Formats: sequence, structure tokens, C-alpha cells
Amino acid sequence: MRQADWQGRRAVVTGAAGFLGRHLIRALTQAGAEVTALDRVAPPTGLPNGVRWRQVDLMSPQGMRQGLELDPGQASRAMLFHLAALSMPVDCARDPQMARALNADMATALGRAWLEAGGRGMLFASTCLVYAPVIDGSDVREDYPVLARNPYTEAKLTAEQGLTSLAAEGDLALRIVRLGNVYGPGAHPGTVVPEAMAMARAGQTPLMRRPGEELDLIYVDDVIEGMRRLAALEPEPADRVVNLGSGRGWRVAKMAAEVSRLAGVDPPPDDQSQPGWGYRLVLDVSLLRRLTGWSPQTERLWGLEQTWRAYNA
Repeated sequence: MRQADWQGRRAVVTGAAGFLGRHLIRALTQAGAEVTALDRVAPPTGLPNGVRWRQVDLMSPQGMRQGLELDPGQASRAMLFHLAALSMPVDCARDPQMARALNADMATALGRAWLEAGGRGMLFASTCLVYAPVIDGSDVREDYPVLARNPYTEAKLTAEQGLTSLAAEGDLALRIVRLGNVYGPGAHPGTVVPEAMAMARAGQTPLMRRPGEELDLIYVDDVIEGMRRLAALEPEPADRVVNLGSGRGWRVAKMAAEVSRLAGVDPPPDDQSQPGWGYRLVLDVSLLRRLTGWSPQTERLWGLEQTWRAYNA
């Protein structure tokens, strides 16, 4: 997708103050889009030019209407990126009712309100964690079985189902993007890469909770580019759900060893005795390549170095 494809287009981004939201509004404005940013908090410093920030509570019907209100005729040509969520599974486990309200009910209500406002295009950020455990070691395709194994994945799947029903019933042009494990500057401190970096910066060997796991770690710039490309396409029901990951596995202990190298501390052990050994969740991204003609480009060690520099800035 050429950057010119976003020149003068309108985009609405929920969760604009979050990790993905901050990166997305910057990339969209650099590509020439006119961005309306929605969040419960006040705008951060250094907001890119061309961003209209609306401090609204999307849990409130009034706040939702205010947030989605655009000039006459603009909504039909705009793209809604829904990123707002309770993003950490541990937080969802502590408060399942809030997880359901924020991650499921709000998403479906937002899709309905977007249609009522005259909108059509919507991209919903879901997660690869909705897939059932992989038993044969293969990369996970979009048609792989899903499983609501905890409040976080249950809410995400409920949101996917609610929005899919809206798309089937009406004019909602919906794209569901199941993300890999995203890392990069500004990532949530409870995610795997910042956890390793926090220990290493303290001069400790990064001993992870489940170092034997093999995950699909994808740099944030690739996530944003993938979202932009997918949002520029007309979604079809047959390919409404798209994986967005690196398509490559990276064992947590291997990642932690690279963080150790950057920090100058001793690396963690890496053998079959480590917790999580044998667990693998790596996304098949062949549909992403077929639809967009693109696949994630960031070399993972380079991405890790950029994240480490930002973490220590």
C-alpha cells in the first residue's frame, strides 16, 4: 500500500493513548490521514499535527456518540480502528465483568453506533491467544479452532462474534485482525519483552516465567503497517479474519538471551527442562501476504535493539 492511499482520508482510532494507538495515529498522520483520536485520558504531549483528540468515555452511549460524530458525509468514507481494550489477560482475570464490558460489550456497541453514525469500515484488534492449544507444532491458520480459555480470550471471541453478526446483518465492512505478541517502544510492562528488559536493566539474568515457550513476536511498526494495508482493502466474509504476526517462532529464552547480551548480564538457561517447553503459538501469515502482497519486514534483533534503546531512554 502506498502512503498516498491515506492522503486526505479520515480515520477514527479508539484507545489512542495506548501502545498501539500512539504508534497508529503517528503513522496515519505521516501518511496524510486526518485522524480523530478517542480515549478517556487527556491528549499526551507531542501529539502529531492533524490529530483531533476527543477525551470521551466509550462506555457511555453519550461519549460514544460524541466520539464518533464526524462532519456530514465523512463517516461513510472513514475507517474506524478499534484498539481500546483491557489488554492484559491478568487484569481480565481479576475482573471478568469489566473484561466483558470493555472488551466485548463495548466493541459490539461501538460497531452498532458506527453504523448509526453513517460509518462502514471497521478494523478490530483481536489476539492470537483465542486459538486453541496447538498439538502438532504447525503454524496456526485463521481456520484453526478457537477456545475461550480465560476471561480475556472469552471477551475477545465474544467481540469477534458480535461484530461478525453486525457485519452479516448490515453494511459493516469488518476486518478482524488477530495479533501476535507485539513488542516495541512503549509496550506494556507486563508483556514478555519488557519483563525481560526490566530484569536485565536491574543487572539480573532475565529468568522468565515460561522460557521454553515459542511465540510469534512481532515488532510494533510491522503491526501498524499491516493494519494500514488491511484497512485499505475491502474485506470479504471469507477472509474477514486475518492473522498479523511475524510468521516466525522465537523461544522466550532465546529472546531473553538477546536482551541479556544487550544489557551485559548473564543469559538464562535454555533447555528442555525449562517451564513452557513444547508450547508453540506461531501464526501462519500466508493470507496476509495474499491479500496485501506484503509481509512483516523487521529483523527481530534490530527490533529488540530499538526497544532496548527506547526502554533505557
